[in-house]
Amino acid sequence: MTTGADLVADAMLEAGIDFVATLPDWNLGRLIERIEKEPRWKQVRLCREEEGVGICAGAYMAGKRPALVMQNGGLMNSVNGLVTTSLQFGIPTLLLVYYAGDINTRFFSTVGHMTEPILNALGIRYYILREREGVGKIIAGAAVLAWDSRRPVAVLLNRDFLRSEG
Repeated sequence: MTTGADLVADAMLEAGIDFVATLPDWNLGRLIERIEKEPRWKQVRLCREEEGVGICAGAYMAGKRPALVMQNGGLMNSVNGLVTTSLQFGIPTLLLVYYAGDINTRFFSTVGHMTEPILNALGIRYYILREREGVGKIIAGAAVLAWDSRRPVAVLLNRDFLRSEG
């Protein structure tokens, strides 16, 4: 069975992502497993999400197409790096963010409530994946938008979507 996480990984490959920074998260486990097994990706495991902003910036300057995989709480930890590095210097990065506190998830409602306003305040465009349909188009489009605008673009990943099978 193909999970939503598998669809995301496949779409990342199709979008030309070749460098991925990750931080362990239970809800992102299947996606991170796929990333670890994919020989076409260089993966860097992080201790803190904001490290990933700088690491992805370096990867971009070395000619890579980076993605940063994290939870939305980690996105909030990364605001300074996103502003002072990615946004200030025009570093495109695909942000794949587990959307804790989204509809039909327990706990973290405050984090979920603040996620979209923070992205809006930063001027980071985002798209939410709650359904299996259109995953490839959304991730490919977000990657094109990131590289064309030279800015990070986020794709928020709902728990039910990540776990869905089909």
